[in-house]
Amino acid sequence: MTLQLPHPSQLTTAVRLLVWMLVLATPLMAWVLAALLVGPGPNSRWRRAALPVGKAVFVTLALVLVTRLVEAASASMHDGPLGWLRELTALPQIPGPNGAPVTVQATWYPLDAVLLLVLPQAAAFLLATGVFALQESNHKSLTSFRVPLADPLALVLIAVPVLALIAVNGPWQQDKPRALLDLGAVLPMLCVALAVWTRAERLAPPPVKEEAPQPQVPALPRADVPGMWRKLGAIETNGRPLLATQGVANPEPAPAWSAAAWRDSGATGAPPRALEEIASAWSTPTQGWLVGDLPDPTEHHFLISCVLLALQREGLPCVVISDEPEALRDAVLEAIARSGSWPSGPLLAGEAAMREAFAGNRMPAAVFLDVEQLSAGGIRALSETRGGCGRLWARSVGLVVLSRVDRGTPLASTHRMFTLRRLELALSAAGARWNVLATGVGGAGTRGLVEQMFPGISVREVPFTPRAAAPVRVWRVVEGFRSQPGTPWVRRALEPVVGAKLPAAVGDPGGAFDLKAVDFWGGELRFVRDVSLFGVASVGTLDEAWLVASYRALPHRVPLADGQTHDALWGLADNPVTRFLTRDGNLDGLSRHGMLMPPRPLVGYHNGALATAHLKAAMQEGSQDVESLAAVFGRSRVEQVLGPKFRPERHVVRLAQGREPVRSPVVPAGVSEAVNPLRRTVSEQVVRILDVHSGQVLTEVDRLLVETRYYPGRVFAVGDARYEVPLHSLDTKRNELRVKPVPNDRPLTKPQLRIQFESATVVESPQTVRTGRCVYQVCTLDATVVESVTGYSQLGRPGRVDVGAVSCRYRTRVRGVFFPAATSPNVLVHLARSADGVLVAHLLSNDEDMDVVPVGPGMFPEAPAGIVVVDRHLQGMGVAEALDLALVDDTFKWVRAILANCKCANGCPECTPQDVLASGADKSGVLGLLG
Repeated sequence: MTLQLPHPSQLTTAVRLLVWMLVLATPLMAWVLAALLVGPGPNSRWRRAALPVGKAVFVTLALVLVTRLVEAASASMHDGPLGWLRELTALPQIPGPNGAPVTVQATWYPLDAVLLLVLPQAAAFLLATGVFALQESNHKSLTSFRVPLADPLALVLIAVPVLALIAVNGPWQQDKPRALLDLGAVLPMLCVALAVWTRAERLAPPPVKEEAPQPQVPALPRADVPGMWRKLGAIETNGRPLLATQGVANPEPAPAWSAAAWRDSGATGAPPRALEEIASAWSTPTQGWLVGDLPDPTEHHFLISCVLLALQREGLPCVVISDEPEALRDAVLEAIARSGSWPSGPLLAGEAAMREAFAGNRMPAAVFLDVEQLSAGGIRALSETRGGCGRLWARSVGLVVLSRVDRGTPLASTHRMFTLRRLELALSAAGARWNVLATGVGGAGTRGLVEQMFPGISVREVPFTPRAAAPVRVWRVVEGFRSQPGTPWVRRALEPVVGAKLPAAVGDPGGAFDLKAVDFWGGELRFVRDVSLFGVASVGTLDEAWLVASYRALPHRVPLADGQTHDALWGLADNPVTRFLTRDGNLDGLSRHGMLMPPRPLVGYHNGALATAHLKAAMQEGSQDVESLAAVFGRSRVEQVLGPKFRPERHVVRLAQGREPVRSPVVPAGVSEAVNPLRRTVSEQVVRILDVHSGQVLTEVDRLLVETRYYPGRVFAVGDARYEVPLHSLDTKRNELRVKPVPNDRPLTKPQLRIQFESATVVESPQTVRTGRCVYQVCTLDATVVESVTGYSQLGRPGRVDVGAVSCRYRTRVRGVFFPAATSPNVLVHLARSADGVLVAHLLSNDEDMDVVPVGPGMFPEAPAGIVVVDRHLQGMGVAEALDLALVDDTFKWVRAILANCKCANGCPECTPQDVLASGADKSGVLGLLG
């Protein structure tokens, strides 16, 4: 017979709860005791006192283990684990009514059996904490210590005691087996102790502060570079510089952090104000900045400084888009090493390294990619949610850096624009909030390009404003030296400079030379497809647009060691526009009057073929919704690609700032084939241009355009090599055109081109412009262009060669300027050819990108006569969009200035193109028409 006693009184229960609260507060009392014993130190006493509390936890667990081992070796195990508790707390047997013994079984103990287990451990815990605290007071650590994820861990550990009390409630009441009752008894106290331990922090003694070694820029040996060029005959014996800048030496002090970043990038002199203005505003997302007119190496140092500050000062994960991602990544790593610090995370270059890091759940500090890598798989890696952390890292991106955002052909610029639109979709889908920093030639065209790449981000152009800049002298190469056959003139000009162990550069923004030739030139020579002022001397061939861009970049060359002057040797075209710009200080005058604007890039915003290709790629990059795709590529194009059978399986709610929430269908993966949309042609029907001897593919061209682009007899250049198109060389079955190499002194050819229009439709209604006495209408049209080539002429040589007529037909977009006033055909021809030459100085283009032709009345209903700017790319590549009203007005002002500043009566080679002189110039008529 067993007799159960009633529960204890309320007073006994209160005493039991009070004792339990004291047990749970034992770690706090131990923390206070440790704080008294550890003494002062490099950081908070309480932080250091939490370390002994954590160590005492291991002592308590060891005591529990020892107690269990002692119990196992004793005779108390006959009644099971912790059987001694029953003997210690059992009540004596009393006789029952019939003389049978009655066992008294209590469901509670006066002090509670668990307290009998935990009280000795609590006392030992206090003693161990005191011992460890005394040890910590004399501890000198060379490394720092802090508990990772301290706050979440503390919350979990505080919740564990409550769960532990619930879990061991049965054993406490002696209703269940008590095998782990001793561990359950100390678990609440130890969890509180570990929660205290999460506050622990130990700081290493501060190192002896040493100044970070500053990069030692070796003093360059001084040499008379112009004297070397005079001896070669590259410049005139008594010639004076074509252009010159005095340099800048502003004594204004710069902030220490800005000066340190600029120095660590390897630059000399004080940092520019643009660096501080941009880096101080990174805390606010969705901003955009454009810094223009930066030559090499200034742009190189500026980008390194910006990335360095973003990573090390602001902790912003960065996506850096550059033509040379590995080189830029290595330069940033060198800058971080110069600063005496460690990178905030891995700096990855290339798509493969990025994918490998994401697959291993490693979060990089920055990713460096070129456009090809970004389009081929980089965006997809940033959108993946399975098998890696790509999308998670994309959510954290705080800065996108774009180097030379407007460089390259119109096709390359269009591909870059659409690729970065896809990047914007991926970052937005991941929930990122980022800023954009871009470099380029600057101006409204480049600023608008960046805003088109990242819709919703307003881009502000920031003046570079250098505090220090090197003086620069520009010399014009003598045409006789330039035209000598054999070795390219740039190599001949730099041989004495490199031979004198001086650093030098070839700036080749137009691609006039073969990049592979650098490997054989030797010396410290840099080859850049851009405006380059690297080293003490640079050479380059510049067309009209790059002449303007280079002139604007001259004042921004970072200082050379010992204040040396940089000498640049430029090869310039001989035409009316170049002669106008380089005489009588016209470049300086136009710049002072705000008429020397940066050239605009050509970008095919409305090119349907390229937009569709990139839309199909975007549909494979993560889970994109229809509304987001429509905002970037247009709703009609999205619906056309999806097709009438598209049935969404799920939807998302799209929240656009300032608009009502929209329920948008999600495009499932697999709707379109995953193909890299970057290609060298607009359409997928291409003709390959092959070297007839080696079979090497030189380039590709759209099938619709090949007839007039590679007409029979054409001589064209690929780098510094030249090729000729033989008769009947087009293989229409294989879609190949084989060309033969010719000596590189063979003159290039210019086609005798005739352009006609069919089926012209107005896209943008005509706008009437009145400037003084000049009145004209401007409008945009879609038209079918019919090109015919009937012959060609050799550049620099008189005469013409007639060939069998070849023609092509394609649809494109044109920009028309029409004059209501009556005018003669000769006036329109003269104006069209003059405007064509001027536009080359305003647009980053070449002869094959556009043409300006006169048209008679009736191009569209009620249209007067005028001139039309033809975009010679299939479906258009941005010529009409770039030619806004301001650029049309600027073009006519230049034409008027070129003609009016020449003293001839009716046109001469100084102010009028040669083909106009041959067909009949009308200078007075053009000036009268333009007012």
